[in-house]
Amino acid sequence: MITPPWSTTLALVLTALPCMPLLAAPVVLSSASTDLVVNGGEAGNGLVPYDGYFRYTDRATNEETTWSVDPMLRFANGSTAVLSAGGASGLGSATLNGGGAESSAVSSGVSTTARTELIGSNARTTFTFTAAPGTRLDGTSFVFYAENDLFGFANDFAAFQGTIAGGDLALFQYDSAAGGLTVRMTAETAGGAALSRFGSGIWTAWGTALEAGDLDVLSSDGSNFVALGDIGLAMSFALSGSTATVVINYDTQPLPPGVPEPSSVALVALAALLAARQSRQR
Repeated sequence: MITPPWSTTLALVLTALPCMPLLAAPVVLSSASTDLVVNGGEAGNGLVPYDGYFRYTDRATNEETTWSVDPMLRFANGSTAVLSAGGASGLGSATLNGGGAESSAVSSGVSTTARTELIGSNARTTFTFTAAPGTRLDGTSFVFYAENDLFGFANDFAAFQGTIAGGDLALFQYDSAAGGLTVRMTAETAGGAALSRFGSGIWTAWGTALEAGDLDVLSSDGSNFVALGDIGLAMSFALSGSTATVVINYDTQPLPPGVPEPSSVALVALAALLAARQSRQR
């Protein structure tokens, strides 16, 4: 038997392998407080596996908050397109442009562009949706999903403040045992987009239900909001007209909602001490 040279052998092996797409390097954005790795649509996953559209790390705690952060479209016929997934309908490779990471996708005739910027600790992503000529976005929903694991997947607690009608809705998630780091997610909308539902749930069933297009696991008033467990957060937006814009703000803060800042606690304690001293003097 004559052994072919190694270069010929390598060529034969590569020819026999299935054609695999080459993934571009993700865009890394950093600030004094935060590292953000933007994959765009090359995470190659759905709503629940690791490493979604972007990964967020809080430098102060050296904690990566995200397991999967993913945008998704649900069309009028009930079908869905997970925009962070690899493939023809997902957002393409993220590219650096003017300090932000940009990517785009075309899914069932809807063109989506995403631009993510890191402003301090805020990962601010602007999604712009455009209907194909002669069509409209009516009946299409946009869902932004965040599966956060803070200091592990156990003991995660979710809460919300504000309302959709009031335009001040904010979703929170933190570790009820460890504390010290809270994810805060808010949204802004412009022409053709309206925040319609939101929710929190256990990812093993809730996340897969969303991926299948079941928006009934969300609500307009938080009535089915799950508070404790291995949970994720989601916001859903109704799109209409020929173009629509949604901005997602994904940030962190040191304390969960409703817990006063240490300075406030100190002021209350000082006031109580002074009152006690005055009482004793009297």
